[in-house]
Order: sequence, then structure tokens, then C-alpha cells
Amino acid sequence: MFSALYNIIILPLNTLLEFFYQFIFEATNNPGIAVIGLSFVVTLCTLPLYMVAEGWQEKERETQIMLKPGIERIKKFFKGDEQYMILNTFYRQNHYSPIMALRSSFSLLIQVPFFLAAYHFLSDLGTLKGVSFLFIKDFGSPDETFHIGNFAVNILPIAMTLINCASGFIYSKGHSAKEKIQIYAFAAIFLVVLYNSPAGLVVYWTMNNILSLVKNIFYKLKNPKKVLYVILCLFAAFCIFSPFTVLASSKNGFKKVIFVLGIVLPLIPFAVIRLARLTDRSFKMLETNKKLRASLFVFSAIALAFLSGLAIPSTIMESEPNNYCFVDSYSSPFIFLSTTFFQAVGFFILWPTCFYALFSVRIKKILAVLFTAGAFIAVTNTFIFGGHYGPVEAWLEFMQPQVFTPKLSEIILNLTVLLAIFAGFVFLLSKFPKIAHSLSVILMISLGAVSLKNIASIQKAYKNLAVPSYNNELEPIFYLSKTHKNVLVIMQDRLFNPYIPYIFDELPDLRQKFDGFVNYPNTVSMGKLTMIGTPGLFGGYDYTPHRMNERALEEPQKTLQDKHNEAMLTLPLIFTANGYRAQVANLPYENYLEQPESNMYLKNPDLERNGIQLESASDPNVNPYTVKYAGHEEIQHNHVLGTYTNYWYAQHGMEKEPYISTMIFRNFIWFSFFKMVPPVIRGGVYHRKYWLSYNKWDNSARFVDNYAVIDYLPELTKVDGGKGSLILLDNEATHEPTALQAPEYDFRKTKDITNKGNSPLKNEDAFSTSCGIFNRLSEFFDYMKENGVYDNTKIIIVSDHGSFSKGAKTDLPKPNGLKVSPQNFVASLLVKNFNSHGEIKDDYTFMTNADTPYLATKDVIENAVHPFTHKPLKVENKNDYTILNNAPAQSTRIRKEKSFSVKDSEWFTVKDDVFKEENWGQFKK
Repeated sequence: MFSALYNIIILPLNTLLEFFYQFIFEATNNPGIAVIGLSFVVTLCTLPLYMVAEGWQEKERETQIMLKPGIERIKKFFKGDEQYMILNTFYRQNHYSPIMALRSSFSLLIQVPFFLAAYHFLSDLGTLKGVSFLFIKDFGSPDETFHIGNFAVNILPIAMTLINCASGFIYSKGHSAKEKIQIYAFAAIFLVVLYNSPAGLVVYWTMNNILSLVKNIFYKLKNPKKVLYVILCLFAAFCIFSPFTVLASSKNGFKKVIFVLGIVLPLIPFAVIRLARLTDRSFKMLETNKKLRASLFVFSAIALAFLSGLAIPSTIMESEPNNYCFVDSYSSPFIFLSTTFFQAVGFFILWPTCFYALFSVRIKKILAVLFTAGAFIAVTNTFIFGGHYGPVEAWLEFMQPQVFTPKLSEIILNLTVLLAIFAGFVFLLSKFPKIAHSLSVILMISLGAVSLKNIASIQKAYKNLAVPSYNNELEPIFYLSKTHKNVLVIMQDRLFNPYIPYIFDELPDLRQKFDGFVNYPNTVSMGKLTMIGTPGLFGGYDYTPHRMNERALEEPQKTLQDKHNEAMLTLPLIFTANGYRAQVANLPYENYLEQPESNMYLKNPDLERNGIQLESASDPNVNPYTVKYAGHEEIQHNHVLGTYTNYWYAQHGMEKEPYISTMIFRNFIWFSFFKMVPPVIRGGVYHRKYWLSYNKWDNSARFVDNYAVIDYLPELTKVDGGKGSLILLDNEATHEPTALQAPEYDFRKTKDITNKGNSPLKNEDAFSTSCGIFNRLSEFFDYMKENGVYDNTKIIIVSDHGSFSKGAKTDLPKPNGLKVSPQNFVASLLVKNFNSHGEIKDDYTFMTNADTPYLATKDVIENAVHPFTHKPLKVENKNDYTILNNAPAQSTRIRKEKSFSVKDSEWFTVKDDVFKEENWGQFKK
């Protein structure tokens, strides 16, 4: 029950707080200013409620003054039950009930849900931790300005209370002693509750109190509205002419928003007056027919709650019910549906109803019109202009990179239809409101019916699903030959090469365990993102980003999806064609999706016998790689990501963090909003994956999904006397860093970490994770040595791109005048050749991760050529290809695009030695 109330009352407010905080933070890049700005936004949004509360309180005071003489006379002459009965009669005669006295507390009571939402949001806000602001050392901890013995004195809560008391003093001047006591008691309660709270939360509430003080001063002025308008105009001038705004930089989108806000703000009061007059002249029946007006609002609000809380989420769940059953500790999928519905009730029923009930008939008419037309507009956007964005993860993130800018014709069509719907409902509500009422009832019932149908389908699928069970044993999925050569390639996502010397300093025993390895510090990737850096890694130099763009002209029929998949298939096809076993495991973005794709590796004898070629495969359901490579030796595809997580936790007596379920709970309502708004602004809803301001969940679940695979490599690998093997494994443990327990660098819950080691980088989680992965890999190498397959196996450990470190000495330059960070592009490359021995050593030969295919085939397959481009894998002059893509993550990378969308200024070159500044430059055609 409490959980449902929290989801209905507090969680919608928490979602709005997160959105506005992140918006202001991205505009200012300052967490302190974002907290203060958030306080301004909340105060502005709740100002109408405070104005109503003030009206109620003033009315209550007048009533109390009027009734006071009569009450005193009754209490003077009567006692006991007789006094009680006469007082009740006196109240009835004056149309008053003692419960109305609560109106005097309304302005304090409405602060409670907003305080709880802010407390929940700001107390765990990760971006505040360790951030200093003005004299505050850490926004994520109590300010502890000074100490008296062992007692920490926090100045901020004390200042907050003084400001609160000053505000209350001004506000309650001339009021009753009871009301004054109530105000000061609340101030004392907030002091106790917030004294040891994070400074960011206290700053937020202090700003609330300052704004409340300003508001109370305004109430004492003769013409508060005129003064407020002058201040509004001054703020607008600041927005327009301040160096912070768009005049300083026309490229910053947030500054443009602030600039436009400065122009619009002074016009808002006139627009409000104009709208009020228009509303007064229209919708006469809605003004006189209270029941019709209320039912229009209520049915539309329920329809919006059904749409966002049930219809859209249940449609997603019904399409892939197994994604929502047996997730983390939740077996039933309906926990996600009920939570989303409760949030929708808060967004569209509870809080709007509060505003509806408190305000004038004029506002009620406006709300009834907006909600009625808005419900039909939302349904139209959802089911007619829903868009084609491809599959989504269980947690509602899109599997494919998206660009949310529709074509101009689509925008015009959408806006035309929406304007027609709005105009039509305005006409109906002004002339035939009962027809509009009937339509809103039909819409509500229809959405309820759709939801019930989907729920029945989900329930049926849930009943038919077997409870997941996990094997008590690990079965081998990788095979290494004891009698033939093997090649093992491990792509360790975001493994930062400058960490490597620190790793071996921290764990000196690894120098011998990495027997025969050569580390290549002078190595780059051509992209700072996985999707750009991996095609070259697996496919060679013709699959580097700039070369893929050039090939768009040479091979116009091929999409980025085609070329990406060719890269993933390059080594498996070469090795299987030469009699080797090929085993792949969760290669990155298989078939340009984030989910593993098995079909692209399959052999299809029927297609082979029928001689079907790629060009004749018109069926969109047939994977083109099944068709084109029907004759290749079958490639063994293994799905390992997350497969061993539950087993690993059980073996180690630990519980898995609810990573997936937490994201589902958070993102479902956002996805509904995404579908309900016009396509042209959906990018704003999905901005950085639904305006996520922080990870309130422990990210260790994603880490263990990957870490368990490396930890279990000895158990997952079998040594036999069969033909030689190629094993390609993508592992992202280093992409999901977490602190590990030294000196073994094994995984434990964050709170259980007692030893981070002795390295100067010990506080960098990415370094700790890298130490753990190297330790686990060394244990696998020991297994290989014990089973006699270490010498006849070539091992390549390579990363897709670089990363960033505040503490590691990299010797990397900061190229003067170039907007490029070499740390993002230095790739890790460690190679152990056949029969190589000796302590690991460094080789500063200039390398790129696109050398991987050549290194993998060298001394294994003579004169290996690429199966698609038919060129040798070895490139004589790397400088011709070493053109780096520095485009941001939101660059166009859609499956059917032919090339990467990159500006000319986002291409860079590097040659020969990445540690020399003069070798870095802007690419010139």
C-alpha cells in the first residue's frame, strides 16, 4: 500500500525533479547552479498552489476573527456536552466546520510531498558527490564547516533555519500565536531532519526558504504584480544580453533556449490575459454545467493514465513477454505494469486533479479543454505516428542508434493532423460539448479494452513460461586443439593501455604469468566509440571509419550494417575456409544490434543447393548473411553475456543487484511519454536515454555479466585433439568498471571493499577492474599451460578504443589547437605468438587495432586475403588509413545508412608515434 502511494504521489515529482535538474546541469555544467535552478523551477511551479493556500488561510483568519466573540461567549456560559452541542449549532449557522481549520496549515502541508521527492532525489544524486561549490567542499556530504571536538558543525542547515524563521516572522506578522508556533515548529523539524543531509539537499531547501522569504516580502508590497513584472523583465534582459546566453556562442542549444526564454517571458502575462478573455467568451456550457466540465476532465485524465500506464507498456510487454518475466527477484511481469500505471495515475489524475479542484472555473475550463484534446492527440501520436525505431531492450533503450529528426513532410503531416484534432475538439467543446464528452468516454473504454487484451496475453505467456533453472555445472563451449595451432582474440572493451604498466607494478607476479607477451603502447584505434572502433579491429583497414565512408561511393549498395557484419565475419570465414573451427562469443553489435545475433553465422544447406544469391533474397525476414555465405563451414556462436551471472552469484554466496528491474521501473513511463509526443520532439524525451541524471543502482550487475565469463574461462574451455581453433570473444567488464578487492582483485559488493591496493591509481575503478581482468586472464593462461595448449596458441588482447584517466601518466600530448584527446584513441594491444616465452616486454612499433586480422592469421594462414575485399590483410603504409573519427555519440549510425555522418572538422590523423604532438593533425582531403 505504501509503495503504491509513493509511486502515485512522490515518484512523478521525483521524475520531474530529475528532468529539470539534468536540463539545468547540461546548460550550466555546474551541479551547484543546477540545484539552485531546480529550487527556482519548483518554487515557480508550486506558486499557484501557494497562492490558493494563501487565499484559504486568509479566509480562515477572517472567519476565525468573525466567530471568535461568539465562541468565547459559548465557552464562558456552557460546559461539557452542552457546550459541544451549542458550538456545533453555532458552526452550522455560520456555515463553518472545525475541519476547515486545516486550511491554515495548507501552505505547510503542500511542502511535504515536494520535500520528500527532493529528499529522495538529491540524497542519492551521484553527480553531487565530491563536487565543490563556493565554500562547500563536497555537495554530496554534510558541509562540516568546522568541528568542535568530535562534533561537526554544519553551517548550511543552521543558515537554512534562520532564513526559514525570518520568512515565517514576516509572513506571520499580525497572525495568531498558534500559527506562529506551527511555523517555527516546522523550521525546527527541518533543521533536525536535514542537519546531517548532503549539502546539495540543504542548499536546495535553503533556496526554497529564500524564495519563500522573497514571496512573503512581495505580499507586503502595495503593487506586488507590478514589481514582479519588472523583475521578470530584468531577468529576461539578463537572458538576452548576458555573456552566458546564445550571444556568446550560437552553437550551444541550451543557450538558444535561454535566449528565446528571455524574449518570451515578458510576453507571458499578456498571453495569459488574452487566453483568459478568450476562455471567458467560449465554452459557455462548460462554465454553467459543472458536472459536464468535471466528467470531461476526469474521463480524459483517466484515458491518458490508461494510455501511458497500461496500453503502451502492455503492448511492449505483450510483444516480448519473456523479457519481463523472472527479472532479477521479480517473477511476475505485472509488477512493472502496476508500478508504471501508478506513476501514470500520479502524472495524469492525482496532481492535475489537485490543480483542478483548487482553482477557479476559468482554469477548470482550460484544463478540461486541454486534457480532452490532449488525450486524442496523444493517442494519435502513439498509434498513427508511432514511428519505426527498431527493437528495444527490456529496459526500453533502443537497440539501434537513433536520429529523431523526421522528414519535413512527416513533420508537416503530423502537425496538420494534430492541429486539426485540437481545432475540432475546441469547436465541439464550444458548440457540442456532450459529443466531446461521449468521445472521451469511448476513448477511455477503448484504451482500457486494449490494455485488458494485452494483459490477458501477457498472463497466458507468463503461465506457459518455465521457471528459469541454472545448471549446477559449467559445460565447455570453447575448444582448443592440443595438436594444431589455435588463435584466441579477446576484445577487452575500453581497456586503457596506459594502465598496463601500473597493473604490472601493482601485480608484479603477472610479468611471468603473461609469459611471451608483447605490449604495444604505440597503438591507436580509429574511433573513440565501440561501434566505430570495432569494424577495423575485426575486419582490417578497409573497415576503418574513413575507409567505410569512401567505400560508400565504391559500393553504394552496401549499408553500414552490411559492412559491420562483414567485419565480424572476416576472421571466422577465413579460418573455416582453411579447415579451422571458428567460435565466436557476443561480438559487438552483431547485425548492428545490441542483442546477440546467431543467424548471421549459420550455414544453410538448402539455400546452397538451390543456388540462391544475395541479390535474389528479397524476403526481409531472411538474413542476407545466411543467404550469401550458405556454403561456409558453420561458425559456432556462443551467447555468454549474462549467461553465467546467476550461477556466479550463487557460487559466491552473493545476491545480484537489481540492475535490469530498476531500469525497467524507471524507463517505462518515459517510453510512454516518448510515444505520446509528436515525433519532432521525441529526441528531447529520449535525450541521453530519458534524461538520466545519475545511476542510483549499483552498476556491478553489468560488470559481473562480463566478469563471470573471464572468471570461468578455464571451466568453459576444453582441450582436445581436434582441428585448430579460432576463438573470438568480446568482453565488456572493463567498460563497466567497479572497485575490486586487492590484492586478488576479486569482486565484492562496494560496501565490502576494504583494500583497494597500493597503486597511485587505486581510486580509479577502471584501473581496479583492469587489474581484476588481468588476474583472471593469468589464471586462464595457467590452465592452458597445465593442459599443454599455451605454446601452440596465439593470444591477442586488444581494445576497441581508449578511455580517460586523471591519474595515469600517459606521456600522450595535448595537440595544440586540435579538439581531440589522444587518451580516447590509444588502444591496448598485447600479443603472444606461438612458442614465445619470457617476461612481458614493450614494443613501440606503430600499430593500430586494425592490425588484428593480420596478426591473427600471421604464421597460421599463408597470404591470407580478405573474403570480401579480396585484398591482403597486411597493409604496408598504415598512415594512408590512420584517419581518426572524433564524432560524438549521437552521430548518424543507422543500420540502413551508407556512411557515418561526420563533419570535416571531426576527422584527425596520427602517424608513426602517438606520443609526439607533431604527429597529430587535422585531416585534410
